[in-house]
Amino acid sequence: MMALFLTGITAIAQIDRSQIPTSGPEPEIPLVEPERFSFKNGMEVLVVEDDKFPTVSFSLRLDNPPVYEGEKAGVASLASALLGKGTQKTSKEAFAEEIDFLGASVSMSPNGGFAYGLKRYKERIVELMAEAAFMPKFTQEELDFEKEQLIEGIKSGANSAAAIAGTVRNALAYGTNHPNGEFATEESINAVTLEDVQKYYEDQFKPENAYMVVSGDITAKEAKKLLKKYFKKWEKGSAPTYNYPEISDVPATEINFVNVPNAVQTELAIMNLSDLKMGDEDYFPALVANYIYGGAFGSYLNMNLREANGYTYGARSSLGAGNKLKSTFRATTKVRNEVTDSAIVETLKELERIRTTYVDDEMLSNAKAKFLGNFIMSSENTQTMANRMITIATRNLPQDFYSNYIANINAVTKEDVKRIANKYMKLDNLRIVVVGKASDILEPIENMEFNGQKFPIKFYDKYAKPTERPSTIAIPAGTTVATVLNKYVEAIGGKSAVESINTISYDAVLSTPMGDVILTEKRAKDNKWRMTISMAGNAMSDQIYADGKGKIVAQGRTIVPEGEMADALANEARFIPELNAVSNAELVGAEEMGDTTVYVVKWSDNLKTYYDMETGLMVAKATTMKQGEQEVEQVLRYSNYQASNGVKFPMTLTQTMMGREMDFNVKEVKVNSEVTDADFQ
Repeated sequence: MMALFLTGITAIAQIDRSQIPTSGPEPEIPLVEPERFSFKNGMEVLVVEDDKFPTVSFSLRLDNPPVYEGEKAGVASLASALLGKGTQKTSKEAFAEEIDFLGASVSMSPNGGFAYGLKRYKERIVELMAEAAFMPKFTQEELDFEKEQLIEGIKSGANSAAAIAGTVRNALAYGTNHPNGEFATEESINAVTLEDVQKYYEDQFKPENAYMVVSGDITAKEAKKLLKKYFKKWEKGSAPTYNYPEISDVPATEINFVNVPNAVQTELAIMNLSDLKMGDEDYFPALVANYIYGGAFGSYLNMNLREANGYTYGARSSLGAGNKLKSTFRATTKVRNEVTDSAIVETLKELERIRTTYVDDEMLSNAKAKFLGNFIMSSENTQTMANRMITIATRNLPQDFYSNYIANINAVTKEDVKRIANKYMKLDNLRIVVVGKASDILEPIENMEFNGQKFPIKFYDKYAKPTERPSTIAIPAGTTVATVLNKYVEAIGGKSAVESINTISYDAVLSTPMGDVILTEKRAKDNKWRMTISMAGNAMSDQIYADGKGKIVAQGRTIVPEGEMADALANEARFIPELNAVSNAELVGAEEMGDTTVYVVKWSDNLKTYYDMETGLMVAKATTMKQGEQEVEQVLRYSNYQASNGVKFPMTLTQTMMGREMDFNVKEVKVNSEVTDADFQ
């Protein structure tokens, strides 16, 4: 025993830790070949048996040409939403109830469907899937409901820089007359009729390009029997084909700018079209090249913008491989307004780097290892294996495409990476799409240079339509934060009248179909503040700040705010800060707010106020809070000023929520009455 112990110590001592261990042989991935059969109507079936769990799944994919919806943009989304909401045979409620009872899931769309559940219920699950597919019940009631949901989504994103960027990027790259570039609007959704939905379903739901993947604890014989019973009668046919407009990159790199006046961050993208296909010899080198540039946390782009410079929480890139249409190369991030120009330059520097400098061996090795790890892990899933067979069929790939995946990744060289970057990441033909606040970021971008070159700037609205350069208003000479705040004090009644105020209270009413929402606000001169929102006599939320402490009561819970939330409450509680807080405020700019030109005063990182240049009155207050890694700005607008005790107060408070403007109307402002210390307990 002692000899064995000593032998073990000697063996450990002889390990040379200065040498990197050599890699073992490439792992062999057992690629399961599905059993195949097809029906005369054109549907092809692939079955992968896996009895590890007593479950089965049926995944239907229709490989149809992309559809340009035009004036009816949104019809595809509506058709998808209505499919599965009951059938001609079973009500929506009964259908959903049975699915729940079986512990299953069934979903359908004009592009396919999915069903999953326990093996013992496999026949009923397939029967329900077929019923949803072939006996849909489209009703006006459901259509109206789904249209309302889509429109609400559009409204909620109407002033969101992120939502606008998501729409505009594709619209600029492809054009709005292209399936990849069009987008739904309130008008296009309202134009969709029940007949449009029915026709879209009938046109698209055809079996000629249909692939059904069956996987789980089921044999090919069992699958064939079930599908023959419920899917064989699917009438033969094919979806329409379309002629798509020609698209091309810009002849020279340019900036496409969209002004979103309330944006607190800039949405940035650099992009160009990509002709890459999965069957191209460039495909595997492209995967690796994109990973190195911006496809991972440790990529060139993220390590620069996030780690080195702290401009963003994250930056990523993608290099798409299209099927029937071109795809894109794009790098995206969101950055603070004040570093927008710098972020653009650094993004281009990293693009130039991968195009001109060979990647180092360690970075290349890490990229390959990441792809191989993901591929090996995903290969353990039988559904994934079957879907790969569909990809081979729909992308015209060789049968050994996935068998050779590891070898093809390992074969990528640093020369390949550089070549791919020069071919598909077009530094000289980029759209630099910038969506943000013009008053903060436009002038620095106009003065920005990269390698001694300035880029032309084209301006678009949030619907990707060309527009004029947005105004970036210069502050008149001699204007300071003191002159702005003093003008406000004079506008509402003068310093003497304002200084005589000790307390303020009012009720503001928002009328809704469900009843009146009451906003009650009370303020005291020693920075005590309370705001209660109630409905039908019940408090929905209660925010209190007094004696340097704050609390929020909502839904029976009391929260003692910390950090930014505590600062926000303290800022809100300041009693007419314009009187004596000049040293705590900063005049940061001027901009257009609707039809009004306003000064912008910054009180803290999360509070700004806006004053009408002409009248001096405050027209809005903007509070910025973090939700996760995102910053969300809430803007409260003030209008309809009327006097009480010689001082003017806004009688209409307008809050925008979910894309809708809600007006709280003040009945009466009470000055120096009906407010006591007990109100702030």
